[in-house]
Amino acid sequence: MISTITEWDFIKAFDRMNRSANFSVEGRKALFDFFEEQDPAMELDVIAICCEFSEYDDLDELKSDYSHSVPDGMEDDEDVLEHFQNETLVFELPLGGLVIQAF
Repeated sequence: MISTITEWDFIKAFDRMNRSANFSVEGRKALFDFFEEQDPAMELDVIAICCEFSEYDDLDELKSDYSHSVPDGMEDDEDVLEHFQNETLVFELPLGGLVIQAF
């Protein structure tokens, strides 16, 4: 049986699975929009999403987690952001912060 969910259902699914801390509401909205665009009939697997994506408060936090991925000498934030965008999916959130697909 297939059930169509709304953005609100998607957001609340993380709360029901005790995964509220993984993404802000803005982060969940960005993920919902992405998945809706990619495959509106996909199966919702909150745990898999939490394993595949991460949210960061800012670029500095992302750089800290992925310091091994930033080329030596790359200092400019725009260049660093572009580097990550070339490596993986990056969603810039309207209120600040980033959601990226792990790579």
